[in-house]
Amino acid sequence: MSDTEATQAPSPPVVPPQGMAGPIVLQVGEGRFHASESTLSESPVLKAMIAERWESSKQPDGSYFLDADPEVFKHVLRFLRHGVYPLCYNIAKGHDFAMYTAIHKQADYLMLDTLAEWLSKRLYLQAITVETSAHVVEDEDGLSGKHDSDTLVQYHPFWRTKKKYVCPRGIAVHYDNPGRCGRACQQAQGDAGDEYEDCPVLSTLVLTKKVAFDQQLCEKE
Repeated sequence: MSDTEATQAPSPPVVPPQGMAGPIVLQVGEGRFHASESTLSESPVLKAMIAERWESSKQPDGSYFLDADPEVFKHVLRFLRHGVYPLCYNIAKGHDFAMYTAIHKQADYLMLDTLAEWLSKRLYLQAITVETSAHVVEDEDGLSGKHDSDTLVQYHPFWRTKKKYVCPRGIAVHYDNPGRCGRACQQAQGDAGDEYEDCPVLSTLVLTKKVAFDQQLCEKE
């Protein structure tokens, strides 16, 4: 053992500066969260939990146990920290109503009346607006393009029949283009009307969904 190793003292514990309390550790279900006492005190229930009269909630490691879903609690903690209401929305799947219900129950339990009221009024439906459009494309060139990340484009190919013009003289380059036919074709046609045939055509229905987000509606006043 070297002299350096023999004389090296163990690192002292980290002590918060005088007058500044350390973070509170919450064991929420199988999840672990760190927050300041002032943040948690926004909830009367959490404030009481970390008070001395609720010492029974304190675990041997110094954390406080809350029997709740950590995935739900993270939305609650974000609200306590930043005053931001939860928005559980996926552009492809829409709103996660089951999560909203779970957060609402958690807000009721923690006596967060403002959050519970926002959820009960379903104001998250107003925070997201969706504009949709649809059009049919018959060639691949119409399928290319760039889109912003707030836009979802879905492609639905389908077969349909289309009547295509047939040249009276059977000339291939005149097919489906009567403007190419000249006097010779008109003479070959005689008094007969234009001839068309049904042909299968691969088309694509393009559905566009553009999402707009109202940030102000998700912020606590």
